[in-house]
Amino acid sequence: MDTQNWKTIKKIDTKGPGFFMRSHENSRYAWVDVFVGPDKDVMHVIDKATLEIVKTLKPEPGKTSGHIEFTKDGRYALLSIWEMDGAIIVYDAETLEEVKRLPMKNPSVNTMFTIK
Repeated sequence: MDTQNWKTIKKIDTKGPGFFMRSHENSRYAWVDVFVGPDKDVMHVIDKATLEIVKTLKPEPGKTSGHIEFTKDGRYALLSIWEMDGAIIVYDAETLEEVKRLPMKNPSVNTMFTIK
């Protein structure tokens, strides 16, 4: 949406309805979960300049992926696997590669982590 005139710029087809969409001022990407339905285990990564999905991540097949947050500098994206046997998955926000997986019970990323 163009926030000046509220007109649609582009419609982006995703694998279903989402709940969280996040980006960071230092990132060229927006991360969009599906969260509901049969494809709740995917996360779309959208290029903010082209408005195209550049990658669809499936970090834990069959488990809900959601709630992206970023480290303060935007270097890492933190994804929650919202399940009792879930995890916080740390991605390099530029390369989109997984860096680290921190097993947790039903985590929600709402605080910043120190990644070592």
